[in-house]
Amino acid sequence: MNLSISMGDLQTFRRGLREAPEYTERVLQEAMTEATLLMRREWQENLPRASGLTAASITSDVASTPAGVLGVVGSSQPSAFFLELGTGPHMPPVQALEPWVKAVLGVRDPKEIKSVAFMVARKIAREGTPARYPMARAAQSVEGQVLAMVERAAAKVAEYLVGGGT
Repeated sequence: MNLSISMGDLQTFRRGLREAPEYTERVLQEAMTEATLLMRREWQENLPRASGLTAASITSDVASTPAGVLGVVGSSQPSAFFLELGTGPHMPPVQALEPWVKAVLGVRDPKEIKSVAFMVARKIAREGTPARYPMARAAQSVEGQVLAMVERAAAKVAEYLVGGGT
């Protein structure tokens, strides 16, 4: 996600970090926490669902670093990466596809589930899987809201500085 933050907002944060570092850092952490939670929710909502394991694996975190306040949204599941960018042809484990066959295709008979999962695996072995870009779509859809959060944070810091820290 690329945000265009105004020079005025950047100057406000710079001044705030110089003159009221604790307050400014707290405001930045609050804004980043709100932004990462929004991005996390949006990404989870953009994911195709089978078992819900990938969506449940998405986490967000905010930390202060020497470079500034850092927000991270990510997943520990390889499936999140594969959903985002797709895959080349490969033979996936058939058993791993069975929950998807039940949830997405609605197959209920146990023998048919295995058979359909094998056919899906063979198709993936021939063609791979398409990229779906759920994270990119999520980032694009929240970009304006995140920018507004940054602008509100800058306004809070500016108000604090004008008020002399009161």
